[in-house]
Amino acid sequence: MTQTTGRGPDGAVPADSGRKTTALTGPQTTPQSIRPRSSRLERLEGRAHDVLARPWMAEGLVALIGVVVFTWWINRPSPWWDEAVTRDVVSRSTGEILDLTKSVDLVHATYYLLAHALLGDSTSITPIRLLSAAAAAVTGVLLVRLGRELGSGRVGLVAGLLWVIAPLSSRYAQEARPYALVALMATAATLALVQVCRKPWLRTRWAVYIGCVTALGLLNVIGLTILAVHLCYVLATSAAPVRHRWFLAGGLAVALLSPLLWFSSQQSAQVAWLPVPHWNRLTGFFEAQYELTWIVVGLLVLAFAGIGRGTHNPALALGLAWAVLPTVMLWSVSQIHPLYDWRYVFFTVPGGALALASLATLLRVRYLAIMLLVFTLGGAHMQAVYRWRATGHSENLRGVAQTIESQAQPGDAVIFLPESRRVVKLAYPAAFDEVDDIALGQTGARSATLFGVEATTADITKALRKRTRIWVVTSNTRLGESAEDPEADKQRLLSNNFHAKKATDLGTYQVQLYQRSSKEAGIKNAGSKK
Repeated sequence: MTQTTGRGPDGAVPADSGRKTTALTGPQTTPQSIRPRSSRLERLEGRAHDVLARPWMAEGLVALIGVVVFTWWINRPSPWWDEAVTRDVVSRSTGEILDLTKSVDLVHATYYLLAHALLGDSTSITPIRLLSAAAAAVTGVLLVRLGRELGSGRVGLVAGLLWVIAPLSSRYAQEARPYALVALMATAATLALVQVCRKPWLRTRWAVYIGCVTALGLLNVIGLTILAVHLCYVLATSAAPVRHRWFLAGGLAVALLSPLLWFSSQQSAQVAWLPVPHWNRLTGFFEAQYELTWIVVGLLVLAFAGIGRGTHNPALALGLAWAVLPTVMLWSVSQIHPLYDWRYVFFTVPGGALALASLATLLRVRYLAIMLLVFTLGGAHMQAVYRWRATGHSENLRGVAQTIESQAQPGDAVIFLPESRRVVKLAYPAAFDEVDDIALGQTGARSATLFGVEATTADITKALRKRTRIWVVTSNTRLGESAEDPEADKQRLLSNNFHAKKATDLGTYQVQLYQRSSKEAGIKNAGSKK
């Protein structure tokens, strides 16, 4: 006779676990008078389990917490370079967006068009960030569903909560860029894969899977590296006929994306600034997800130790493959052809949450609650750092715009040195209403460029003749830029005709005021025309 004392697939104790059976007497129950009374904590755990086991209760809880966390102070951090570009491009017409992506940012064309369709042609940074926050919240819900499909609602709930409280999730859930949407589609594609492997005879499920993978590639072609994870899952769980169908489905999705893959490869100069990543760029990404590296390692060791004793093996295997394979693959390729950046592999963070959630069927509810609390408290500092007003997103474009807006006088002009620093104006165009961008010959929308086309040196010289105050927006050298001044003519015109009066240091950006008297400018009466 053997006696089973294990838990069910959801971590719950089987209903008959308190009874013993023998071949002669059958079930023997403990008398009510001597049956141990459950503690208040155990009763609370049981009630919570019963409530969250109801359809969509766990999904609703994760969605609610996700919305609260991801929208908290979403408008506070100043936008950085890429977010400023997003705001400007999304504000253009559909035709202007398509014209732009013929020469630059084709990989983001789907995102720009989607944001434009949802928000219109006049918007600010915050509404675009809210799209990312919504996508991140839905990702948490899909993780709950993924846990259920793998056989454990408790695993799904813990995975969804771990995703929500991860500091790195908040960082990209509050960014006006497509990376949260990429994470959403990677999660949707993985959920669709698990569903199709469970019932491969349903053609609609294959269609959904192909659609999810295609949408993932449209949002970010690097996201297609998740197909390596899906291949591992199919090989480990499915029979040969299902594997053959998966190869056909994956091949069809890649074929549909082949025009985008080809034409975007012709714009590879956009990522030429990326350096060969060092080892710490790889390990740093994993450390940044929860900021509690050794606790994460310890929990994963515990999960491996619990294999066969309660750890949810499918969640552990799928989650680890998802978290590690795409990241390591891109980092390895980048040793030869640099493409690696944290935001490009952000879609793997849900995989780490799923791997840690595999402990949900090994540990009691109270220990899972402690684990979630430790992660929440441990990441609280970085949650705040990512929301700092000036440097939460690394750059203080807002501070630059506010400096110009508050101190500029009628008749002032502005010069961006180099011209790409016009990105500040892309983020806050209204802040430059009172100053003349005298070096701009043609706007970005009209020229199908990001920063516009600048006038000739002769035209800039002519425009400077009757100016007495020039604001100069510049910044530190960025990755991929030469330390030598690429626009020496503008610097020469300023140095020869104006005096630097003051400078405001705003971190990586600087705002300088150049000034001269009306007499030096050859102006007899202020405001008169020659």
